[in-house]
Formats: sequence, C-alpha cells, structure tokens
Amino acid sequence: MAESDLETKAEQGDTEAQCSLAFLYEIGMEREQDYRKAAHYWQMAAKAGRQLAIDKLKLLLEEGKIEASWLDPIEEEASAPRIVAETRPGQEMAPKILMADDEDEFRTLMGEVLEAAGYRVVHALNGEEAVQKVLANPDILLIITDLKMPKLNGLQFVKTLRRMRLAESARVIVMTAYSQPALITEGKKLAIDSWLVKPVRPETLMETAKRLLERKNNVA
Repeated sequence: MAESDLETKAEQGDTEAQCSLAFLYEIGMEREQDYRKAAHYWQMAAKAGRQLAIDKLKLLLEEGKIEASWLDPIEEEASAPRIVAETRPGQEMAPKILMADDEDEFRTLMGEVLEAAGYRVVHALNGEEAVQKVLANPDILLIITDLKMPKLNGLQFVKTLRRMRLAESARVIVMTAYSQPALITEGKKLAIDSWLVKPVRPETLMETAKRLLERKNNVA
C-alpha cells in the first residue's frame, strides 16, 4: 500500500492502518524514526478501543519516549460507558495461525492443511507484511515463518516482534532449508519454540502446531 493511501486510511479511522503507521514510525522502518508520530497513530487506534495501541502508548511512556499527556485522552475514553457485545455459546473461534512464507505454492498448501484441521490462517508474503498482520490480528496464537524471506527474514521478523513486544504469548515455528547450529542457537535466544528443516511434510507441521497449541493451553 502506498504511503499516502495508508495515511488516508488512518485519518479516515482505519485502526489497522493507524497501527501500521505507528509501528513504522516507532521502529524506523521505511521512514525516519519518530516517536511522537508513532504516538499520534497509536493514540488514534487507542481511542477506537485497540488494546494493543493502549499498551504501546504505555510502553513508550515507561521508556521515556513520550510524555504522560499522550495518555490523557485515552483515560477519558476509558471512563466513558461502553457497550460490550454479547458472546453466544458456540461462537468461540478456532485458534488463529500466521503463515509467513514467500513461496506461494508452499504457503498455500500448508495453509489449506491447517484450515482443513479447523484453524484460521492468516497469510503473509514476507517478514514486513508478517509484522503488519500481527498488528492487525492480536489474537494470533501461533506463528509459522520461513527463514529466508524478502524485506525481513524470519529471524529479523521475530526480533522485531520481541523488540516491539508483540505477540508475546504466541508460539513460534521457523521453517527453513538451513540447519546450521549457529542459526538454531540464535533462534533459541529469541524463544523460538520449534525449528523445522525443509522440506517439511504437512503431517509434521500439523503435529508440531497441535503440540505447541496444546502446550499453550495447558500453561494458560
């Protein structure tokens, strides 16, 4: 999406665009790092009720990158009564998984396998888009990412999530044709849960995904 289009959507109230712009300014990706501009868009999304945006504003405040006044409008919004949608029995959604891989055929195949098993799958073509999808889908429970991708590779993608404190409770699987011990060691430092060496069989991915999601539920 072009920068002007993204900013237009953000100003029109699109919270996904607001979070995306805030992220880009905060981390300095595709544009100069600017915490005040990041706070501006996080604040817009926070006013619309995005908990991620509220948390990010609080984090920027804790780190001394913005002033407390950025949270004042949010606290005023929080004091106003809100209508909570009723959740009906049987409406619980299946676990959401992010599948990030620039190989279309492989990503599509694995996505179909996961969806056939009842999971909801969000697709990303590269590491940068994967970050955007995490911002737009805070309920992602499992991240499956290739190592070699354009813009951000798999490890850079996970490093970005850790730096931004995004998807902290999500499990992470890295799939790659590379199996050097140094890469795996770096992956462990990033709290990557599983390292699958390509070619990956669909049943292997399914077993790993199921195991990690079950472990998450047991911990919760």
